[in-house]
Amino acid sequence: MELTPEEIRARRLRKLGAKTTKNVANSNAPSTEDGNSTSQATTSNSGSSSTTTTTTSVELEKVADSQQMPTTVASIGPGKADAVPMESSNSDTVGSSSSLTGSNTADPKTDLILPDKIEASLMLGLEVAEQSQQQQQQKARSVLVASSVSASTASAALRKKPIPSAVVAPSTTAPVNTWAVKKRSSSDHCATKPDGADHHPNSTEGNTLDPKTHCEQDSRVSAQDELLQIMLRIMKINSKARYSNSRFTIEANVLENALEMLDRQRYDEFCAEVIVEVVKGIYYGKLIESHGEDSDAGRLSDSWSTIPSKKVKPIMLDEVVIGRSGRSGSSGMAAGSTATPMDIDIEMQPEEDAPGYCSSKPSMKAFANNRVAALEYLIGCYLRSNEELYSYTKVKKSKKMYLAETLPSVVSVIRQQTLKYAILVLKNTFQSFCQPDGGSVESGGSSGGAINSSSTGGSTSSSTSKTTTGSTALEKSPLLTLMYENKVSADFMSNLMAESRKSDGEEDFRIIFNAVLDDLFIDMQNAICNENIVADPLNRLKELIETRVDNTHPICLLIVEHRIFLTAFTPDKYFAREISKVSFLAPFLSLSVMLDENPKFASHHFSDNVCDRTLASSFHAILSNTRKVLHSIFLVLLSNQYSRYEMLNYIAAILKSNAKRIQYNADDRFLAKDGFMLNFMSVLQLLSVKINLSRIDPLYPHHPESLVEIEDETKLKFSSQEYADWLGTLKDVKDWEQHKFVTHCWFLTLHAHHLGIIPAIQRYNKLLRATKELQRMVDELNATKTQWENTPLARRNKQIRDRCVSQMNKLSKAKLSCDIAIIDPNVLSACMQFYSTVCEYMLYQIENRPIDGPFTNQQHPSTLVASENFCALPEWYIEDIADFILFCMQHSSSVIDYVDNSIITWILTLVCAPHLIKNPYITAKLIEVLFVTSPTIQTTSQRLYLQIINHELAQTALVSALMKFYTDIETTGQSTEFYDKFTIRYHISHLFKGLWESALHRQAFVNESKSGKQFVKFVNFFLNDTTYLLDECLEYLKRIHETQVLMMDDSGWNALTQEAQQSRQRQLVQDERQCRSYLTLARETVDMFHYMTIDIKEPFLRPELIDRLSSMLNYNMHQLCGPKCNDLRVRHPHKYGWEPRRLLGQLVDIYLHLSCDEFANALAADERSFEKQFFEDAANRVERIGIRSHRDVDEFRKLIHKAAEIYVKNQENADEFAEAPDDFKDPLMDTLMTDPVILPSGTIMDRAIITRHLLNSSTDPFNRQPLTEDMLKPATELKERIQQWIKEYRAQKKSS
Repeated sequence: MELTPEEIRARRLRKLGAKTTKNVANSNAPSTEDGNSTSQATTSNSGSSSTTTTTTSVELEKVADSQQMPTTVASIGPGKADAVPMESSNSDTVGSSSSLTGSNTADPKTDLILPDKIEASLMLGLEVAEQSQQQQQQKARSVLVASSVSASTASAALRKKPIPSAVVAPSTTAPVNTWAVKKRSSSDHCATKPDGADHHPNSTEGNTLDPKTHCEQDSRVSAQDELLQIMLRIMKINSKARYSNSRFTIEANVLENALEMLDRQRYDEFCAEVIVEVVKGIYYGKLIESHGEDSDAGRLSDSWSTIPSKKVKPIMLDEVVIGRSGRSGSSGMAAGSTATPMDIDIEMQPEEDAPGYCSSKPSMKAFANNRVAALEYLIGCYLRSNEELYSYTKVKKSKKMYLAETLPSVVSVIRQQTLKYAILVLKNTFQSFCQPDGGSVESGGSSGGAINSSSTGGSTSSSTSKTTTGSTALEKSPLLTLMYENKVSADFMSNLMAESRKSDGEEDFRIIFNAVLDDLFIDMQNAICNENIVADPLNRLKELIETRVDNTHPICLLIVEHRIFLTAFTPDKYFAREISKVSFLAPFLSLSVMLDENPKFASHHFSDNVCDRTLASSFHAILSNTRKVLHSIFLVLLSNQYSRYEMLNYIAAILKSNAKRIQYNADDRFLAKDGFMLNFMSVLQLLSVKINLSRIDPLYPHHPESLVEIEDETKLKFSSQEYADWLGTLKDVKDWEQHKFVTHCWFLTLHAHHLGIIPAIQRYNKLLRATKELQRMVDELNATKTQWENTPLARRNKQIRDRCVSQMNKLSKAKLSCDIAIIDPNVLSACMQFYSTVCEYMLYQIENRPIDGPFTNQQHPSTLVASENFCALPEWYIEDIADFILFCMQHSSSVIDYVDNSIITWILTLVCAPHLIKNPYITAKLIEVLFVTSPTIQTTSQRLYLQIINHELAQTALVSALMKFYTDIETTGQSTEFYDKFTIRYHISHLFKGLWESALHRQAFVNESKSGKQFVKFVNFFLNDTTYLLDECLEYLKRIHETQVLMMDDSGWNALTQEAQQSRQRQLVQDERQCRSYLTLARETVDMFHYMTIDIKEPFLRPELIDRLSSMLNYNMHQLCGPKCNDLRVRHPHKYGWEPRRLLGQLVDIYLHLSCDEFANALAADERSFEKQFFEDAANRVERIGIRSHRDVDEFRKLIHKAAEIYVKNQENADEFAEAPDDFKDPLMDTLMTDPVILPSGTIMDRAIITRHLLNSSTDPFNRQPLTEDMLKPATELKERIQQWIKEYRAQKKSS
């Protein structure tokens, strides 16, 4: 705890009293000597302990310890100087502290403390100094002119005791300095002590001060004494008092000048004297050597041997001492010598007699570190001044009366001076500033006077603006070094910026902070590739940018005006990579954990190809905090009116140059990396998180001055020509306005997602596929090792396997790093929340309404007509959201909770209104999103699935829309449409299975089956698919069975050549993969047949469907139970999803579900597959195996018997109608027509046959012209003729 001044004074009195007896024998002779001895004593070496001086420099530590006032009065005549001894009754005495009494002591190594009766002298001295200040100043000037002092000590004028004007001889009194102390011995004082020494301390000859005057003088003395102590603590000047933490000692003559300035209340000059001397000493790199109590405490080190040669740490202020003479008076350098500080930038050659300095690289580092130490000292002074002011005004309230009005102004001066000299240090112009004549820096008080005069009555920054700035290309900015150590306060930074901006054209500000920005850029580049995520330079940039000066952020303009802020001097091909590497903000956006961007990170943390979940969570948190810092930086840059435009152009340039990132086979060498784009996207996400959609302009993408480009993108509905025409019309009728920042920001964020997260997802999926393929190759080589290990191919196969394993290890590390960077819950949840706003935007554009709060459907999807703006939007607006949701459902189920009502409404609206989108594959992708939400596919999506199926649109329009799309997807115009439709229909079939379990949606199926021909077309297509898929599955199963039987026959397999064996094995693998795929699709379609025929029968029994349905069922029953059913038996059938018993049971159920006379007729009409004996055997097998109950088998037998009877009758009718005229037969099937119709081409066909054809193709089978069912015209006359012929034929046959 810091002692109060009263306690300090009491301790000093006890200490002085103890020393009085001990040191009285060592007292000096009378202190009055002639002028010659005075001059000699002033210039003599301070190490001589036997020499007595009349005027000498005083150690600052003694000033602080004794807290004394000046006690010397000199009467200077021509040729001599007489010292007047101190007497209590005389008026030539000035004391120090009013509470300090006792005898003075002498020490060979220290100055003497004044004898007793100091209090009386002090009060008298203060009164005299106040009455005759003007006269004494004039006399001081005359004394300085008359004095013949040597050049090296001219600035240290002899300090004498002030005396009343009545007794002062003209031109003989030194200037008043109430803090100067005269060295005197105790014997000197005792010899001249009068008899009346016990009088009142403040008494003078013939005059006595009244108590009021005594109190005022005591207050002034206390105020001055306290101000001195505060100034010493702020400047951290050395003192031996117990409460002092100071570390610096300055030369006596400099201290004399500084104290004189303080006495005259010229605080700026006082600061200049002290700061220059301290900083100069730090520049000389003089360090305190370790010393004990008895060693030379103030000894200086002039060598650089204490500076390490590698990774030099900044010299701490606690290790630095300033001045050339310590307590012992010894010095590492002569007082009159000249030395040049180490300056790596300004060429200054030392004097011949100056100590040699090392010019090697370590010395250059040491000099840079000394600049850091100098700046640290100035910042420390700045902070201590604030602390002292706060401590005095807020804590030490008892002393408020002394300096309450003076201290704030003094502190303000100190702060201003520290800022000015900090600017000199940071500009590296301090050396040249100390050389007004262009010479080398002089020691002692001369340089201090030069700095003091330059810093008085004017601005330092204005003085230094004319000084050439020293180059600092080889060293880091001292300001940044201290920022890394958290030693620069926000208040100092703000005021430093404000002070440096006062120079002409803000030259100082630009020099200082451009250097800081350059160093930050380099440090951030070096920190990108690191074993850990290093974001310290990023945090320092945030501190700089957020610093406010006069309600502005001056660093913002400095950044956007930086020479590499946005480079534009390379061809377009390389611009994307350049802007992501060498633009100023690029390194700060490039912090990443991706393997291709930061290989050290992945190699260090994923050496075992394993990443702990806790470790991943910690990395997620670090990346999230880093992106929040980046957001703060961008927010300030975009909020500042002077940098907003350049920042928006910078963001737009990043997006424009990286437009090819979305391409599947883009060349990554010329584009930004995923880590950079993910950080960039996250920053824009945070900027857009609070944007109100009602404030954005929905037509912004089409604005002539839009920062996003969609002209070359594929539109949702418009063709390129339609878009160009509409855009031309829009420009003519639209009165474009200047867009607000929110509009720019929201659409830039949307495009950042398109070029950020979506390409990253694509690359992640490619990585997984590549890993899977390599694993398959390794497994295949290992499985066939016995076949090639003893062949000439063994070496090659081993090398291939080793390369695959090595590549898999590398891809494994890449996957783990992608898991942290891409599958980050923070990133994915933010993307999902932003995409929710995109869905709101598009829903309003679909209904062509202004955005107003959360969206609610006002039109049924079937009645929607897309607005022109919606038709002109790019397809990827929809496709990106679908891809993102699919990725999250597969890899990050925790993000599912962020799928809100806006996204669900958006998906259902577009699925239920597929006519709004030209490309059917986009609708198919949305259906896939619904598919993956099914609990049977994704077990964690139960809540989301319930939200979807319970949505109003799902209950009213989803079933009908899915059925229509099931049929429409038959033709897509793509070369892969035949195979694509099976995948799409598989998704729809799976959705139907889930919807069928809901009573509400099951009723929708029933209602749809009764509404018209849409359901019939739907049944027709999934009947076609079932027929094709089952055929393919059974064919592949037969081929697999054949190969497996061959491989089990050792003699037959060994008879094959090695090449033939490998070929059959490869073919087996391919057949197994295809069979597995087709069985998956077939199982869904058969399941759909199975559950739909329970409640829906009529559509399946329509004439155009029932024949094909019965044929399909009979054929597959024949395959499962016929004589060749053993050909479908394979090893490990579960590997392919082959369940013959389940399939057979479902076929039997379908027979039973549709059991009726019409269905029996259809079964009997299938002459290719229907055989009574075969179906009897099938029923017996079903009953024997126990696939179905006896009751079900009996019902099946009854249906077969009924069909058999009809079959016999049909055979008789076939013989009868074989003789019918050709014009009564259908031209395609060559069967007797029952309901002939006329086609537009004039051809007559049976209605059932042409209707069946139209279910698959809406064209005329003879000329391929468009044909629909309503274009068919009944051939009534022909129908009557056919019926008449049948009657006549039967009657004739009966009569015969």
